[in-house]
Amino acid sequence: MKKIIIIICFLTFNFNYGQSSSSAILKGAEEQVKVQNLKEVIISESLIPLQTKVGEYNQPLWSTIRMFPSTRIYVMNPPGTLMYEKWFDIRDRRDGPTQIRMRDEFTFGIGNRLQLDLYSHTVFDGENENHTFEWKGFSGEVRYALADWGKIFGNPTLYFEYKLKKGTKGIEPKILFGDNIGKRGIWGVNLIYEANIAALKENQEREYAYTMSYGTIVSKSLTVGASHMFRYNDFGGTTREFYVGPLVQYRFNNKAYISLEYLPGLNQDAKKSRSMIIAAWRF
Repeated sequence: MKKIIIIICFLTFNFNYGQSSSSAILKGAEEQVKVQNLKEVIISESLIPLQTKVGEYNQPLWSTIRMFPSTRIYVMNPPGTLMYEKWFDIRDRRDGPTQIRMRDEFTFGIGNRLQLDLYSHTVFDGENENHTFEWKGFSGEVRYALADWGKIFGNPTLYFEYKLKKGTKGIEPKILFGDNIGKRGIWGVNLIYEANIAALKENQEREYAYTMSYGTIVSKSLTVGASHMFRYNDFGGTTREFYVGPLVQYRFNNKAYISLEYLPGLNQDAKKSRSMIIAAWRF
């Protein structure tokens, strides 16, 4: 936990506050905003409400932000928008040192409900004088939402990631779901398969998983909630991992945010905990 606290403090201290602007219309007692271009939100001088509809897919602003670190939602980037994220995936093992997996991600909106993500992966591992810090490789991800927001229940989105790491090639297809519950509730569910591309089963390291997250929008800047994760591995002897824990998402302004999630392991196959810190900046 000390590592988590140090990283959070560092990221929070180093964020610069940006600005953002848009018009609003009243519908009954509730303020609703429709912004045709997400860039209008980014340059606004005031913090735009998370339920604001933005972009040509008519999606709520919260769906363009990584509200849940372990659960993805829809496409985050309307056409012509770009975002950078720094990930810290902290895995506290039961029988070894804590491992920190880091990612630098650039996310591009390319139109037609398509999104392209490019990642660079590094890993910090070991303990005492045996610490290592290594670059592990690249991966690329494409998302495709089946319809504009609200047209299909759960806003289903297809996700495919291709990985090149340490001389291995791997794939990670997913199906993403997410939507609103009432005025303040938001949710997401992911169905996940992951494996190396290899002829022999023992080298494929297949994993089947799902994640579920729920959040309550407390204010324009703060969302709190919880996540659950299940992972089943069929390599090195089958294992089943269960996790559940809290999450917090905080917006500094219309450009910058930080998402935090702490998931203690619920069984012996699981790690002691899996924690994620994601800091983002939208250009």
